[in-house]
Amino acid sequence: MLILNDKVNTTELTPFGSVANLGAKVLEGAPQASGAALVGQEGDPQILGIFACTQGKFQVDHTFAEHATLVKGCVTLVDNISGERKTFDPGESWYIEKGENLDWIIESDEMVKHYLAIF
Repeated sequence: MLILNDKVNTTELTPFGSVANLGAKVLEGAPQASGAALVGQEGDPQILGIFACTQGKFQVDHTFAEHATLVKGCVTLVDNISGERKTFDPGESWYIEKGENLDWIIESDEMVKHYLAIF
């Protein structure tokens, strides 16, 4: 069994630099990302991991489905097709379908989530 909250507090995250390096379009600020895969690796059909990002706003065309739970900070997700907008606090979860286009607004200095990405 893998206890995700324990891993969030003890796993060293790899810095990725700007979220633009991950394919996002930066809209405001200079959001910097970091993360770690806990199960799986690039090229696998699914990856379980931790992702962190500093304050800013960016747009993502999701090329994978994702279930995530916010562990630290505050983030607002805006669906660019429906206009739906939801702000998440620690302990809250979401599911994003493959193909969705979302704006991510990191409201706090940093946000941390654990996630399951399905490609």
